[in-house]
Amino acid sequence: MSNKSKGSTFFSEGTQNQQILAKYWGNGKSFTTDDLTMDLEVQSPGARLTELRDEGFDVRVVESNSNDQPGRPQNTYKIMKRRALA
Repeated sequence: MSNKSKGSTFFSEGTQNQQILAKYWGNGKSFTTDDLTMDLEVQSPGARLTELRDEGFDVRVVESNSNDQPGRPQNTYKIMKRRALA
């Protein structure tokens, strides 16, 4: 009986993409790119989200927080349970 980690069917276990899926895929938790950098030590979170989308995962922007700071507002994301390309 296999005891695979969540997301390891799509990405090798221990990779940044697999870690993101294990923490956020289909559980309703939202996150920012700063969360990925701080919690999972992902250095290129935008690239990882693009790779997840390219593999058919439904990564959605659920809100943008401006926090009255100059520059671009920070997006909050969720990874939906169903994949876009099943």
